[in-house]
Amino acid sequence: MSSGYRSWEEREADAEKTRAEAERLKAETAAFAQQAVAAAARTETEQIAEQVKQARLLKQLTAVEADAADDATERKEKRTEARLDKGVAFKQLVTTLVVLGLLASLPSLIAYFLGLRAEDQPDTGPAWYLLSVPFFLELLAWTSVKGTQWAARRGFVRWPFWILTLGLAGYAGLINGTKGAEMFGPIAGWALASTSIFGPVLWEVRELIEARTAADNRSVAERAADKAKARAERATAKAEAAQDADRRKTFPDEYNEYRRIMISHPLGKIDRDAAWERAWTNQHGLPVSVTADTLVGQADARDAIREVMSRADNTAEALAVERFLGELFPTDPKGDDDPGGSPAKRGPQRPPQTPTALGGLDKQPSGRAPRRDATEALAKADIDRAREYLTLVGEAQFSAPAVAKLLGRSHVYARRIRNAVNEKKEG
Repeated sequence: MSSGYRSWEEREADAEKTRAEAERLKAETAAFAQQAVAAAARTETEQIAEQVKQARLLKQLTAVEADAADDATERKEKRTEARLDKGVAFKQLVTTLVVLGLLASLPSLIAYFLGLRAEDQPDTGPAWYLLSVPFFLELLAWTSVKGTQWAARRGFVRWPFWILTLGLAGYAGLINGTKGAEMFGPIAGWALASTSIFGPVLWEVRELIEARTAADNRSVAERAADKAKARAERATAKAEAAQDADRRKTFPDEYNEYRRIMISHPLGKIDRDAAWERAWTNQHGLPVSVTADTLVGQADARDAIREVMSRADNTAEALAVERFLGELFPTDPKGDDDPGGSPAKRGPQRPPQTPTALGGLDKQPSGRAPRRDATEALAKADIDRAREYLTLVGEAQFSAPAVAKLLGRSHVYARRIRNAVNEKKEG
C-alpha cells in the first residue's frame, strides 16, 4: 500500500474539518456583513444626527443673527429718537448757518470799513485802524445772546436780552445790507443783511428750546400722552363752562343754590354733579329735572290717555265685536246680578247662518233659556241715569259699554237701557 493512501475515516475526518472550516468562514462572513450593516446604519444615524445638529446650530445662528439685527435696529431707532428728541439736527444746522453767516457778513463789513477814506485827505491805503469795527458789530449781538443764556441760568427774565439781540443784530445787518445794496444791488443787500440778523436770532431760538426742555425727562410717547390728557382736560373744562352757562340761564335759582353748595365745601370735597343734585333737591324736593309742574303734566297726560282709551273702547267696531263675543260666550243664564249663578257649561254657540249684520245677532234664536238680564223689567232709575248720561256726553259716546260701566250691570241689560232711551228720545 502506497504511502499516499488514506482510509475512508481519514478522508471523512478531512471532509468534516473542511466543512467545519467552511461553516466558520460562513459565520465570520455573516458576522462581518452584520457588522458592516450595523456600521452603515450607525454611520447613517450619525450623519442624520450631525445634520440635525447642524440644522439646530444653523437655526440658533439665524436666531442670534436676527436678534443681533433687531438689537442693531432697535439701537439705531433709539439713537435716532434720542437725536430727534435732543434736536441734534436742528442744533447742527443752526451752528452751520451761524458759521456761514459770519463767513459772509464779516468779510463784507471788513471790506466796507477798510475801504473808507477820510474826507479831504490823501489816499493812504486801507483804513486798518477800522479793522476791529466789523468784529465789534458782530460780537455785540452775540454778547446779547450769551446774556440770554446767563439770564436763563439765573432765573431772570429773558425778553430784554431778546430785544437787545434783535436790535444789535439788526444794526449790523443794516450796515451790511446798505453796503451790499450799493455794491451789488438790492437782492445782495438783503442777503448780506440776513447773514448778520438770522444767525443770532436762530441761536436765541435754539437756546429757548433747550431751556424749555432741560428739565423735561419725558419720552416722546409720554409727552404725547400728556398733551392728549391736557387737551381732554381743556375740552372737559370748556364743556363744564358751557353747562354752567346753560344752567345759570335756564335755572337761575337752582344755579345760585348750586354755587352756594360748591363754595361752602372745601375745594375738591364735592363734585359738580353731586352739588347740582343737592341744589335741585333743596329747591324742589324731587329728583333732578323733576318739578311740581312736571308731576302735574304727567298726571294730565295720564288722564288724557285714559280718556282716549275709553273713547277707543266705544267705537262701532269694538261694540260690534263685543256683542258678537257676548253671543258666542254667554255669561250666567240667571243674569250678572245673581250671585248664585254659575258659568254656562255649554260650549260656544254656532253663530246664526242668516246673512244679517252683526247688529242682528241679538234677534236670532240661540236655543238657550232666556237670560234674566234680557227679560227683567227695566228700572226707571236706570233709564233716568242713562238719559242724563246721554245729555252729558252726546250720542257719539252713548254706547252699551259706557252705560254698563255707568250702571254696573251687564252689557245685555245696558243695551236694553240704551235702546229704551233712544226709543223714548225718538218718540
